[in-house]
Amino acid sequence: MEIYVKLQDSINEYLKRANPGDIIILEEGTYLEKVEVWVDNITIKSNTQATIANKDYYHKIMANHNECNTFNTFTVLIGSNNVILENITIKNLAVPSNIYGQAVALHVLGNNFICNNCNLISNQDTLFTGPLPKDLCVRYKGFYEEKRLLGTPSIQKYINCKISGDVDFIFGCATALFENCDIICLPSKKTQTFICAPAHSKETEYGYLFYKCNIISDHKEPYTYLGRPWRDYGCAAFIDCYMESHILPIGYDKWGNTNRDKTARFYEYTKGLNLSQRAHWINILNEESAIKYVNNFKKYISQK
Repeated sequence: MEIYVKLQDSINEYLKRANPGDIIILEEGTYLEKVEVWVDNITIKSNTQATIANKDYYHKIMANHNECNTFNTFTVLIGSNNVILENITIKNLAVPSNIYGQAVALHVLGNNFICNNCNLISNQDTLFTGPLPKDLCVRYKGFYEEKRLLGTPSIQKYINCKISGDVDFIFGCATALFENCDIICLPSKKTQTFICAPAHSKETEYGYLFYKCNIISDHKEPYTYLGRPWRDYGCAAFIDCYMESHILPIGYDKWGNTNRDKTARFYEYTKGLNLSQRAHWINILNEESAIKYVNNFKKYISQK
């Protein structure tokens, strides 16, 4: 069933009445709303480009007198399975990060999530690809709803999307494909910035794959790392990506004084790109092994 949501209406109110299989179509314009999706097998789309925007951030004091904390800052939360977002801009208005800190735009916990032709906008922690790491599922017991702390594995796909931010702006534990996306790196008042902060467990075979993405910035001086492991076995691969001069030659950080360089799993290959100065502990692939990695990754997510 197709459900049309007018700009003056509440998306959440329509979601309360939605059923699996429904297609929710948003009118063009900006919905100032914090949205939670808990209905399986639904699509939320715009035939043009609707925007959902909100302004929550880490230290904001909520109605219960607690700080918002990173994982309550979302503008949109996807808690259900088999959800599709299409032609939607999701924005957290709490920018810049040196004032507001962590401010998630999209927070995804559900399995088999597809995000197509969407624009995700914030500064720090723009996109959380759940689940939470196991230790945080334990730490936040009683602070967050139980259904948000299940730690259930998640497969996610981001196709033809634009994702912008500065510090750790793609992070979490999902096995996630980013294909033909624009990864837009914004400068920060902090000394350096980081694109991804994967936190996968040792048992998670594949983490993030950035495949044929454009990694771009308006600022050309080197200031951005491709990634750093948020947990010991964080996993990310950058294959056949276009990168501009803002990417630091070393490419990766081991996360401060940790020993995660001994356990983290980072991979990279782009034909013609000089990777000679990359961190010594990452895996530089050749063309054959890069093709094999992409094929195996896509086979893996298609079977889950």
